[in-house]
Amino acid sequence: MFMKRLAVPAMALLFLAFPFLVYSGEEQESVGPADPMIQEFIRFVNAKRRDTGCPELIWDRRVAKVALNHSEDMASRNFFDHTNPDGNNPFERLKESRVNSSAAAENIALGPKTGLEAFDTWMRSSGHRKNMLDSRFTRHGVGRIRDRWTHVLIKP
Repeated sequence: MFMKRLAVPAMALLFLAFPFLVYSGEEQESVGPADPMIQEFIRFVNAKRRDTGCPELIWDRRVAKVALNHSEDMASRNFFDHTNPDGNNPFERLKESRVNSSAAAENIALGPKTGLEAFDTWMRSSGHRKNMLDSRFTRHGVGRIRDRWTHVLIKP
């Protein structure tokens, strides 16, 4: 009985002593993507960012959901564009998903089967390369449905 009485105050003390162990929902991010092709892409993009003096991008599950939804939409409605058939663009999709950002960019690709192929495709395009290597962007998410890739980058 004595140990049970100490357990609750001891847990409260632990959280008071180490406040960084408690996160708000806004700060919590998932460990990363489950898709091995997306993991591969992230390894390449972050290695390239390190090589150019940019900080690595932080995986953001909310941004990844926006990216995945766009890839799913492109696959299911058979289109390939930053603006969907309803007229929504990347910035509107972020806003509708309640993802706040002071800057954002979106890369899309049609065809890559691996993370390396997606990385190479975007690196060969000056606009896409600029997005991936822009040090303003600190968070990102990637969605892939078959050969349709979406990479969303944001600055909170």
